[in-house]
Formats: sequence, structure tokens, C-alpha cells
Amino acid sequence: MARPRKSPVSSPALALPPALASWAEAIGDAIGRGLARALHNSGLGATGGNLAAPMRKRGRPPKVFMGPVPPERRCTVPGCERESRSKGLCSAHYQAERRRNLAANNKPKPS
Repeated sequence: MARPRKSPVSSPALALPPALASWAEAIGDAIGRGLARALHNSGLGATGGNLAAPMRKRGRPPKVFMGPVPPERRCTVPGCERESRSKGLCSAHYQAERRRNLAANNKPKPS
């Protein structure tokens, strides 16, 4: 809630035309809203956030692109250019192989 404004000093040297005074007030309000939005988005709101640790998004941080993957780090599946993660396979091929093995192990055995 906004605080009530103090009444301006009415001296002839500080008198502004009404249009200019309302314009200045509108600019001040816009700047205040912008600062409040910036503080809210940076995590420095009323909760007393830390300047050194702004709010982070949850989940894994985005992977930094470091250029093409060297041949010794590539997935072993022919035609795949992605970086290997486990057992010489990229994440997609590893998960596919894992699902294939699980399906083979869960087949009903003929009696």
C-alpha cells in the first residue's frame, strides 16, 4: 500500500504547471513500479534475499555448448554425434537400451 504523499511546499520558485506536475508524478510512479518489479524478479524482495545469490530456476542448469564432441567422447551408435554418458552411449541410446533390457526380462516365460 502506498504511503500518503506529503503536501508540496507552495513557494513561487517551486511552482510547476499542473500538466508538468502530473507528468513528473506519473514518471515517478513508473520508475517505482519498475524498481519493485526488478527487486521482485532478482529475489531481493521483502523476504530479504541475498544479493550474491539471486533466485535460480529449479532443475538441471542448461548445458553450456563447448563445440563439437571429440571422437573419443561420442556415442558408440553409428551415426550418433552426441556425447557419451554411460557405457559408451548417449543419454537417449542408453535409455532405449535400458527399456529394451527391461522388456526382455519382464516377458512371461512359456510353461
